[in-house]
This record gives sequence, C-alpha cells and structure tokens, in this order.
Amino acid sequence: MRRKTPKEKIHEWLSRPYMLLVYRLLATLLALSISRWMLYLFNIQLFHQLNIRQALALYFYGMRFDLPIVFGINLLNILYCCFPSRIIYNKGLQGFVDIVYIVANAVAILLNFLDIVCFHFFGKHLTVDFIKLLSQSDEVSFGMVRQVFFDYWYLSVIFILFVLIISVVAQNTRLSAPEKKEQPRWHLRQAISLVVMALLTIVAVRGGIQAKPITIETAMRYTDPQNAPILLNTPFCLITTHETELKERTGEYQSGFSPIHKDLTTNRFIESDTLNVDTIPSNVVIIILKSMGQEMLGYYSHDRHYQLTPFLDSILGQSLTFNGMSNSRRSLEVLPSILAGIPAMMENDFVRSPYADNDFDAFCQHLQRHGYTTVFMHGGRNGVQGFDEFSRRAGFSKYFGRIEYGDDSDYDGQWGIYDGPFLKYAVQTMSRIHEPFATAIYTLSSRYPYRVPKDFKLPEESYYWTGFEKTVHYVDCAMKDFFDAASQTAWFDHTLFVITADYSNSEHFQPEYGNVWGMYSIPIAFYYPSKIKPLHCDEIAQQIDLGPSILSVLEVNDTLFSFGRNLFDTLSEPAFASYYNLTYQYCDGTYLVQSDGENPFGIFKPINDSLLSDNLIDRLQCPDVFDKLYRFLQVYNNRMINNELYIIPTDTIIKRDTIHETQK
Repeated sequence: MRRKTPKEKIHEWLSRPYMLLVYRLLATLLALSISRWMLYLFNIQLFHQLNIRQALALYFYGMRFDLPIVFGINLLNILYCCFPSRIIYNKGLQGFVDIVYIVANAVAILLNFLDIVCFHFFGKHLTVDFIKLLSQSDEVSFGMVRQVFFDYWYLSVIFILFVLIISVVAQNTRLSAPEKKEQPRWHLRQAISLVVMALLTIVAVRGGIQAKPITIETAMRYTDPQNAPILLNTPFCLITTHETELKERTGEYQSGFSPIHKDLTTNRFIESDTLNVDTIPSNVVIIILKSMGQEMLGYYSHDRHYQLTPFLDSILGQSLTFNGMSNSRRSLEVLPSILAGIPAMMENDFVRSPYADNDFDAFCQHLQRHGYTTVFMHGGRNGVQGFDEFSRRAGFSKYFGRIEYGDDSDYDGQWGIYDGPFLKYAVQTMSRIHEPFATAIYTLSSRYPYRVPKDFKLPEESYYWTGFEKTVHYVDCAMKDFFDAASQTAWFDHTLFVITADYSNSEHFQPEYGNVWGMYSIPIAFYYPSKIKPLHCDEIAQQIDLGPSILSVLEVNDTLFSFGRNLFDTLSEPAFASYYNLTYQYCDGTYLVQSDGENPFGIFKPINDSLLSDNLIDRLQCPDVFDKLYRFLQVYNNRMINNELYIIPTDTIIKRDTIHETQK
C-alpha cells in the first residue's frame, strides 16, 4: 500500500468538509466586511476625517459585528458540513444547500448596498423602524426605484460581482465523496467538528465571551458616534434594533430647566415703538424649506464657490437671523419639532413611537383659540408622511395639498406639485381666508430625485452644478416669486414670516458641514421689517424654539408647554439638543457635549473647532453642561412616559368664526 506524500495529505486535509466550510465562512466574512466598508467609501464626507491607520482599524474592529451575521445566516451550512453522516455527499441535497448559501449571503450583501444609498440621505443605518416606514409609505413608487437604479447603476454592477464571487466559492467548495470507504475516524472527526463549530457559532453570534451579547451600543467603545456606522453592517442593525420605550430617569440636577413658559413677552429685537400699538393682529407664515442647510445659503456659507440662493440671501439680510439648528434628521421628526416643540430624542419617531397618542401643547392650538385661521400647506400627496393628521393635531384646522391644488399638470412625477406654482397658489389661498391667519408651508422640490420643471431656465454657470444644487436654485426662484406676489397683498405688511428648514442637506460640499454639528445647521430667520430689527444674532436657536418665539412676537402671552425657549427675551439661555447614533448631544452655545445618557464621552467647542476634530474630554470637564443635558433628558423622558406634554388651559377664550373661507 502506497503511502501518501505530504502534499497529498495536505490536499486531503484541506478537502475535508469542515475545511470547505471554513472557506465559505471566510468568503462570506470578506464579502460582508468589504460591502460594509463601501458605506464609508461612498459617503466619506459624512464621517470624521480619518487617517489610513484609523480607517483600517475601524474596518477590522467592524468584523466583530460581521461575525454574528456570518455565522447566523450560514447556520444551515455549518450543520450540513459538520454532520457525521454520508448523506452530506448527496448531490441533490448539496445543490439545495448551495442555493441557500448563495441567496442568504447575497441578501445580506444587498442590504449593505441598499444602505449605501439610504445612508447618503438619512445619515444613519437602516433599522426595523425605517423598514416599516418604507413598507407603509406610498412614496416608494416604481419610478423612484427606477431612478435610484439609474443614478447608482455602478453599485448594481459591483453587487453582481459580489454575487458571482460567492457563487464561484460555492461551486469550488462542494463536498466530494472520498474514493475509499469511509473509516470510523471520519465520523469522529465530523462529530468533533460539529461540537467545535457549535461552540464557535455561539461565541460569534454573541460577539465574544462577555456576559451580554454585543449590540449597536458596543460600537461606541471603538470610536465616536459619527464614525460608529463604519463598524456596523446593515443586517446587524436590522436584527438588533426594535421599538423601545423610554426609561424614567431619577436624579438631582442643578439645572432648573422647565418646559413650561408662563411669560412670553419680548424684551429684545422688537422695534420699541411697535409694542402693544398694533390695531390689526399680525399674521404668521412659517416656511419650512426642504433639505436646506446653512451650507447651501450664501448668507451663512460665505465660502461657496457660486451663489445658489440670491433671493434668500437677500431676504435673510433683512431679517433677524440665528445660528439655526435642527432637532430632526427625517421628515417624520420635523413637524413635532417645529409645530409642537418636541425634539427627536429617542430611537423612534414620535409619531410612530409608543407615545404617539400622547396629548401635546402646540403654539398653533393657542392661536386657534385666539381666533386665528390656521392652515397647513404641502404640495405632496394628501396623507403623505401623516402630515395632514399631525398638523391637525397641532392646531391647523385646514390642510391644502395636491388634491386641493387640483392641477396635476404641475406634478413633478414623484413627490407632488412643484414649489413654484404651489407657492403662488399658497399666496392666493391666504388672500381668500379670514385674518388673522397662521400658515405653515412645507416645500418639497429640493428632494431626490431632484427635478425642476422643463420650462425652468437654469443659469449658464449651472452646467457643473449637481442635481441637488439645481433644485436649491429653483426653490430660491420660487421663493422670490412667492414674496413678490405676497408683497402685493393687503396682508403682507402685518405678517410675520418665519424661514427655516426641516433638516440640513444630505449632500455636503464643505468639510465643516459633514460632522454631527454642521449636519444640523439650518437657517432660522424672522422677517417682519415693520416690527423686528434686521440683525444677525450669533446665538444658536433650534426648531423647538419657534413656537414660544412666534407667540411672543404675536403678543399671545399664554402659558405654553415647549422644550424650546423664547428667542425674543433674555430670560433663558441658548441651547441645542439632538439624538444621533445612540448619542445624546447638548450645546449651551459654547460647548457641545456628547453622552450615551449616563456616561460622557465627548466635549467640543464648535466656535473654534468647526470640524469637531479636537475632543476635549480628557482636558475639560464641563459638569454644568452635562448637568443641563441630563436634566433635559429627565424632563423629556418622564413627561413623555406620563403623558404630560401639555398645559391644561385655565380659562376659555371665545373663538371667532374665522375658519371658513370667504365667498369668492
């Protein structure tokens, strides 16, 4: 009997079932980790600047989060290849297992590829909550999907290459029955490999041998919140996220934060000779610009190579402006922040959270009780994102959308009526309703897939603009037409215009806007030349400040519940609060602090460090700012849990019959 050469022994060992399984698992690990890494490569502007060593370190650290998925989706392969029976050499059964291997891994990789696109727009990984939103939304049309495939065709090509590689691996790691009859030792080896792989699977799925399995929060141990998504693959995020409830917070804090506003008078920014002398009540028009961060406005961003928003820059120059900050990053979070003073400080959107049925106080409810006609206008499909329902709960008695507009010749083919014609329609509508009125207008054209009307002429220099930049310029032109038309009406001179945005743009062109400070920077402006002094105030202001501030300017001195402050008095300090990637952020106007809700891990000074490249946590304490954050969270959580987001009116105000429209 011929003895096997060392080369033949090595070949035989490498061909054993458990070794072929190792090849498959390694191929899956590489494919999943590389596709995860592509999220960073294709969205590099959304992450902190990293050198090569730091970037590679995060890539390898991320494999700890890849392993649970690799072993989880290949559990059938693990059991099959280690099963101590000759049945594993059955060709038909092997074919089925190969198909499962290819499909399961292709789906996992596909989710990573889909997240590359979604992360570009939302700045966070796909979660179960977001998948539910997409499945229930009528915005995901065939045309939208087709446009995404057209714009990101290169990702489709790369994905196909990944699938082909996985298929080749499956083809070349098929089990081949040995020529000679199995020896008893084969069954023993298979049984041992089954036990070993079972133990490895348990350890891998748990992410180690620590007491508790790893979660998304574990990623924060390796890097800051902005770079944490680099470590996480999409299947892991989908599996480990779920609808969570807030926890009541206890503790004694020095901060005296209270969301109850009992004095909404003004002591600054108002022309002194206009106080309490108006015989005609002021109207208010709140303009919420879609995806319009400070970066896109020349008024705020002086380093832009070309001017996209000449009109908005001009109107902001005649307004009282602040260093605006958004409390939201998604459309569903916008209206609670702006209309009801409720910031997005939890994993779920308020309107889809366990607290969605909570009662809440909103400034427009107060205006309605004071006789204001209240109108919400959005050119999108009626019912989209639940805007009509939430605006009604927030005190807007009338809703004007695509149905009320009634002319689909101005439909953009995806989201709704183009802003140009819809804003003109808004002026006509406001001219027909009784005064005083409170109107909120939410634009939509500066949104992917970035379409402008065919008859809209772009300037010659726009050849090098991106699709998003072109829609920003279009919205600016639409705003000019809106103000030109409004200025010819009888109500224009006694109307407060509030200009803000839902959240910052998803495309970033300057590094200072690609971090967790700059990506929240939006315009906040009050335009009322006859009453408010034009001024650029360097203080930060957030979306939840708008409600108390509007009531203050309109001299409606009710008691209001809002997590924001009145920008027109000096009684409260500037503040900004947000929640991003399991990280709570709070800024007092000077220092930006970050925490997981219990332990601090970030202190920055955005005034001097716009890139947030210098974490001062080891050199500075800032106990007072962290105290304000924890007190804010305590009030937020406890009131949300106990349904205490409102103030019970102590008196009843007789409401005038001003809701219906006048006869044409």
